[in-house]
Amino acid sequence: MNKFFKILNIFLLSIILFLVGFLVGKKFDFAFDENDEIVGLQYSKNEQKIRRLVSLIDNQYVNNVNSDSLVDEAINFMVGKLDPHSTYLDKEMIKKANEELSGSYVGVGLQFRVINDTVVVTRMLPNSVNENLLRFGDRIVAINKESVTAENLKNFTGLLKGKINTEVNLAVIRDHIPLSINIKRVSVPVPTVVGEHMINDEIGYIKLTRFGEKSGDEVHSALKNLLDKGMKTLVFDLRGNPGGVMRVAEQIADEFLTKDELIVYTKDKSQTKKYIYATNYGLFEHGQVYVLIDENSASSSEIVAGAIQDYGRGTIVGRRSYGKGLVQREINLGDDTRVRLTVANYYTPSGRSIQRPYDKGNQAYAEDIYTRLKNGELYNKDSIKVDEKLRYKAPSGKFVYGGGGIIPDEFVALDVTSVSNWLNYNNETKFYKEFIVKEADKTHDLFFFKNEQRYIKYFGAGIYRNEFLKMIGVPSNQFNEQLGTIVDNYIKATLANELFGTRAYLEIWSKEDEMIKRILELENTKS
Repeated sequence: MNKFFKILNIFLLSIILFLVGFLVGKKFDFAFDENDEIVGLQYSKNEQKIRRLVSLIDNQYVNNVNSDSLVDEAINFMVGKLDPHSTYLDKEMIKKANEELSGSYVGVGLQFRVINDTVVVTRMLPNSVNENLLRFGDRIVAINKESVTAENLKNFTGLLKGKINTEVNLAVIRDHIPLSINIKRVSVPVPTVVGEHMINDEIGYIKLTRFGEKSGDEVHSALKNLLDKGMKTLVFDLRGNPGGVMRVAEQIADEFLTKDELIVYTKDKSQTKKYIYATNYGLFEHGQVYVLIDENSASSSEIVAGAIQDYGRGTIVGRRSYGKGLVQREINLGDDTRVRLTVANYYTPSGRSIQRPYDKGNQAYAEDIYTRLKNGELYNKDSIKVDEKLRYKAPSGKFVYGGGGIIPDEFVALDVTSVSNWLNYNNETKFYKEFIVKEADKTHDLFFFKNEQRYIKYFGAGIYRNEFLKMIGVPSNQFNEQLGTIVDNYIKATLANELFGTRAYLEIWSKEDEMIKRILELENTKS
């Protein structure tokens, strides 16, 4: 019934606005944002100029022109003159953004590598009807009877796509035996909590990659699971997290703050302030919290880290965060395109804005990370420049700074001399991953590869070490036992990522993670 009245009210309001707009020369209109809330519009003389220009080009210009693309370019240009975070979203961008925020996509849940021009299955995503149909080492040679060859590998994922709940036939070679397997196109979940494990008997770990629609529930569930395992201290990893839905950040911050503590407040163009307070909803309002951040932790990540830091609820570990303190609202432009428009600034409980300056233009803003690197900030905390005029006293009593991200309580440098950091940096190198998978594929039916916990607990990647060192050009006799262990853990973690996913990778690699090592040092000083 409430939904009916809401629709009725919107309908009546639409009629009223239409009549009023008609009577005053169509100067007024309305649009909807991402939450289906109405946004009032008032057109100016400039808008009339643009409408007339587009009409003249469509009807009077001597050559045929695609005015749609002209309008898109004009919108991009105008929005690009605002701030670095206001953007125009075309239909493809909206589709991709919706998939990321909704936490799912239509697919078959297949992950693979190309080895010697052949598609080799590494794993099927869990909790899917297709989970047990394919296994590590399977070769896919045809899709719906269309051969998968070196020439059409670029079209491989396209051949798998289709409408939800339809089937696709795969011709598979498994241990030299040809098989015909039908797999279903389904809604495949893409979780944002990609890491959840116990580092030791008392310290739990959660890794959040972005703030999507379901992230609050995912973090809540992960906290409950870890508390059931005896967690007393949490490592909350927000490194590389670019942000996302602001209200989800508020929901997650509420897990750690007590009732009526201020999480964040915003201030819009008219200087109207909106305050968001914590409730008694949180699962982890009193345990010790460590929040990991780096130069790519932004927006919603900074809201959570800033609130925890201001109240002294935890220790922020890592490097200065990105510095995004602007709030965007996505507004529909009427043709399935949207503008993501900055409509407010947000402030941490201490009153600081962590937005870094953008008055020197978008190019300089985009190059800020390079500037930090050049200035030595990623290697030395003393190189972080602060503005004393933007110093604030937080509710905890400590002093914090605005104007450019969250400065960590415990700085961990980017150590370029560390073998583990060097290997981790190269973890995204396609050749390294393919080499490791290729070596493992030679023994793809290995007992350890069939069970995640068995693999994590018992598998030793030393069987691949010498070949890996030879591949990267390092004589194995120059490696001592400690460095050999680091390399083994790197190989084991990288292969775990292919076989079982990011969660397994993070659990294994945490032994070599410099920031987690610092946390363990801090914990040891307490005892």
